[in-house]
Amino acid sequence: MIRKNLYFSPDKKINPYYFDGQVIIREIFSESDSKDQEVYFVEFVNGALTTVHYHESEQFLIPLSGNGLIGEFTLESSSILTDLKWENFNIRSLMVGEIVLIRPYVLHVHGAVPGQNFSHISIRKMFEQKMQGDRLLSSRTQTIWAFDIIQKLLDPNESSKIADQLSRISEKVNENILSWLTHK
Repeated sequence: MIRKNLYFSPDKKINPYYFDGQVIIREIFSESDSKDQEVYFVEFVNGALTTVHYHESEQFLIPLSGNGLIGEFTLESSSILTDLKWENFNIRSLMVGEIVLIRPYVLHVHGAVPGQNFSHISIRKMFEQKMQGDRLLSSRTQTIWAFDIIQKLLDPNESSKIADQLSRISEKVNENILSWLTHK
């Protein structure tokens, strides 16, 4: 048996392009002590959010404190993320006591309601197994962030253009959240 404490697990260094606002991530379980799952304790401070991203495996979110939200959306056909042509932007509250399943390859954001704090546990499968002929192959699943998508579209050395695109995407996310809050 391996036991960990949420509050005393080591902080994980985060890429600032993956979050809007102050976020603290503590790595509970990872490849070093689990064969299949990664588990993180994530704290979003004063309305902080993830940036747009998707996972190659399912993700479970278990809210622990505060008021959170999750927003999922699709892209219009024949468009790319930076075109800002999004459909079906669906925002929901994340409330303590709920458990949320996010399907693989679904673009989404999650974090704190504006002006509030929020924390959750995140659980995700690290590896995917596929049969190829008579062999079972295992591959590491990834999280793909808007930053990564934009870097592939633009010259990776043009950091100001990448930052501008990320900012435009975050503005659109925040517009959708404000609209959701006013119509809630």
